[in-house]
Amino acid sequence: MKRLTTLASTIALIAAPSMALAGGYQWTNDTETIHGDVMDSKQAAYEMGRDMIQSYQNKSSGQLRDEFTSLTTYVDRQSFSITDSKVMVNEFLQSDGQVVYQPILNVQYEYRMRDTGKY
Repeated sequence: MKRLTTLASTIALIAAPSMALAGGYQWTNDTETIHGDVMDSKQAAYEMGRDMIQSYQNKSSGQLRDEFTSLTTYVDRQSFSITDSKVMVNEFLQSDGQVVYQPILNVQYEYRMRDTGKY
């Protein structure tokens, strides 16, 4: 009985670190800045920004992976999720004297990336 307990404890100690790494993947957080089209009014720019937020929130994990990472990056395709998104509107004076507005979307997201140095 003691042998069985010792064996079970040894297996648990060896397996725990590898389970915690989940096959060599680790969670990664990142931020992406996306510029929208130039609009004639501030209200229109904010509306476009809201549409941009909804568009990114409606994307699947795989679509987010395709957009935010390169094909050479080892990523768990099903792990992508948006953690936060904010829209700011920049105001510009063009050379013709017209004031225009551009939505800027900051998207924070997380995903699991394979640590290629270990496996």
